[in-house]
Amino acid sequence: MESNEANREKRDKSTKRKSILNAAIKVFLSVGFENASMDHIAEVAVASKRTVYNYFPSKKELLRAVIELFNDEMKDLKNIPYSSSRTMEDQLGDFIDAEIHVVQNPTWMGIIRFLVSVFISYPDIAKEAMAAHADSENGLTSWMHAAKDDGKLATDDYILASMVFSALIGGAFTWPSVYQGEFSGLRAMDLKQEIIKTFLARYGLNLQQNKTHSIME
Repeated sequence: MESNEANREKRDKSTKRKSILNAAIKVFLSVGFENASMDHIAEVAVASKRTVYNYFPSKKELLRAVIELFNDEMKDLKNIPYSSSRTMEDQLGDFIDAEIHVVQNPTWMGIIRFLVSVFISYPDIAKEAMAAHADSENGLTSWMHAAKDDGKLATDDYILASMVFSALIGGAFTWPSVYQGEFSGLRAMDLKQEIIKTFLARYGLNLQQNKTHSIME
């Protein structure tokens, strides 16, 4: 068993690492990646430059850690388990509500805008981030997989269904908020219902079965 001292040391290191990451996010959002310096990040983190380099050998490594942290936060937010006892409409609505929560969060939206600019300037980092995202089954894909196994999707290609639903949400909420500034929720509920209806018109099993019966009649 590890000693209390060893456990405390691990907690201290984790706390310091998180402090440096939070400082990096503040600096990146304030001055951008190109203008950010490890000196400035160390100052905001109230740490020595040597300490920052001990945790992150370069500014790019620090950026990668920020991306990983952001992705983990998004995964936690959108890790919505499938339930056979709830309607498809309600559960799909949970994913849309999660995205609305993201676009209403100034820090998260600031990170997304920042990453868009970074990915344009550093396509190698963009490829790494996309590859890491593709290698893991996210909450929505897992949900679609479970819905397919439960016989609630009118397709075996749950990955494509996940991509389609994600694109609908992104087009309605995420990208307008990225490029147009502050999120306006004036028609959010109308958009939410239309996205769900549109998706289920193509992938909802009951609707597809009703169409087949109508054609046969």
